[in-house]
Amino acid sequence: MIQNKITFTNSFYFVLALLVSFVALTGCQPKDSKNASASTTTSSSASSSSSSSGDIAYVNIDSLTVYYDFYVEIKERSEKNQIEASRQFQQQEIQLQSEAESLQKRYQQGLLSENGAKKEQQDLQTKAQMLDRQKASKSEALMLQEQKNMDEIFSNIEEVLEKYKEEKGYKVVLGTQKGAATILYADKNLDITKPVLERLNAKYKAEKDSTEVAN
Repeated sequence: MIQNKITFTNSFYFVLALLVSFVALTGCQPKDSKNASASTTTSSSASSSSSSSGDIAYVNIDSLTVYYDFYVEIKERSEKNQIEASRQFQQQEIQLQSEAESLQKRYQQGLLSENGAKKEQQDLQTKAQMLDRQKASKSEALMLQEQKNMDEIFSNIEEVLEKYKEEKGYKVVLGTQKGAATILYADKNLDITKPVLERLNAKYKAEKDSTEVAN
């Protein structure tokens, strides 16, 4: 079986938490001193409205991994590819083991000379080395494909978050998840997971429909 099995969900949790914070904080920096002074001048009048409109919001990362259609689809595809690769390599390993047992049995029964047994043994070792190289190559290919998928996921999330926070005026969008949350308490009204998910899934559906029409 492939030893370097990819931990897709764990990497998604970790990097997405960083992504959500990064995307949000890039919108917090003042563009120039004029804007900075203007915000200082209006800070007293805006303080009351900030709490109602909300400068801070959060996204539930656990929900994204369950309800973001694109993520769910490529996660299932990734797991399917890993299982299929493992099954194929396992079959080849069983075949090699069977050939090795047959070699030993024929040699013990005197059906093979010592030189003939050594040659077949060398052939089996060559096959085993080739199989190891195939495993390593397949594992690397799966990891590269997963990284490509992750990059696309993060690009989509970044695009949606950037537009959404600009529309709503958020300065910070945080990420939270069960068991590893960085937010100890948050008002449920600050949760923008649902609208973000709706936009992500709408974007994915539109791109998928467009691809199907093109094909």
